[in-house]
Amino acid sequence: MDLALELGATHVFNAGRAAVVEEIMALTGGVGVDFALDTTARLPVVGDAVRCLAPRGVCGLVGAMPFGQPLPVDGGHLMSGGRTIRGIVEGDADPHRFIPTLVGLHLAGQFPFDRLITFYPLAEINQAIRDSETGRTVKPVLRMPAE
Repeated sequence: MDLALELGATHVFNAGRAAVVEEIMALTGGVGVDFALDTTARLPVVGDAVRCLAPRGVCGLVGAMPFGQPLPVDGGHLMSGGRTIRGIVEGDADPHRFIPTLVGLHLAGQFPFDRLITFYPLAEINQAIRDSETGRTVKPVLRMPAE
């Protein structure tokens, strides 16, 4: 959460706390948010993200969810406000334009992706998974041994 604040977040919430939906709704005056982005693929977090949506709000899902996994969504809440859940693949971007844009932002000091990744040797794959699940790292990157 400290890293999010350092990188420009105005508010952070601990999704492990039971009152996160209430905190976000209070912050928005009871209206909810226009956009929510789930990167966890954890069902309780996905459900909270949808419950935080304002009418016509969109929840984007980028986490690697297993096939056959039903979403924990209140259909009445979804439909009554015209809310949308959208799966996002590969950032839904044109990589020929998007990657150079990201590199440009990084070179300008506006996209410090290097602060979001942690490298692990392949032999430490289990530690990389644990660190990702506990929030110790945002994006674990495995390094293959040199041949």
